[in-house]
This record gives sequence, structure tokens and C-alpha cells, in this order.
Amino acid sequence: MNNLQYAIAYTGIIAMLLCIISAILGRVNRKYYKEICALYKEKYGKLPWMTQIYDNINSLYVKSAYGFRMDFIFRPLIWNKKSSSSQNDDKDFIRGLPLRLRKPFYIEYGITVTAFSFMVVLGILVLIDKYI
Repeated sequence: MNNLQYAIAYTGIIAMLLCIISAILGRVNRKYYKEICALYKEKYGKLPWMTQIYDNINSLYVKSAYGFRMDFIFRPLIWNKKSSSSQNDDKDFIRGLPLRLRKPFYIEYGITVTAFSFMVVLGILVLIDKYI
């Protein structure tokens, strides 16, 4: 095995571990998600329509369900924009939540982006190994 193949192996292992950690954090954050949903309903009366539709769908079967369901949290936190499916200007509400509710979602997003970055690097390394 040459150095490039070692780099591919290590990058693949790191990417896989980060994906597993991200999936675990997604499950752990379910408790915080429910708490945020309750606070959101208390303030605005109902959840954004996409969140309502995908709220009880198992995201293992419908891959896009998790993204649609979490959009009303991630979009205001990360991009400082209102949720795409909300009629309310909810970005200040979500960003104003206590840190104990927001922090796990920042961590999950950071690990997911890092995992994706490692996957891209892994793909590039595999292409380099194959064609060079």
C-alpha cells in the first residue's frame, strides 16, 4: 500500500465515523426538537407546514423528511433567514432560544458539514488514485 492508499483509508474511516456521529446526534436532538416545536406552537399557534407534514415520518425511509422537518430550525440558526415553509418571521425567535436548545443543532450541523467535506476529499483521492 502506498501513501495515497493510506490517505484514502484514513479519510474513509474518518468520514464514516463522522457520518455515524451525525446520525446519532440527529436522534439525540429529537428531544430538543420536540421542545422547540412546543415553544414554537406556543408563540405562533402552529408549526410551519413542511414541518407539520414530515413531523411523524420516519426519516430512515424518506430521506428528505429530516431536512424538511428541521428546516425551520437550521435555516434561521445557520443562514439567519426565516424558514422557507413558514408564514412567520421566525428567525429572531429561533435565534433567541436558550443556548442549551440551539447548541446541539450547531454541533450537529458542524459535524455533518465536516463529514461531507471528508466525503468530497475521499472522492477526490479515489479519483487521483485511479487515474494518476
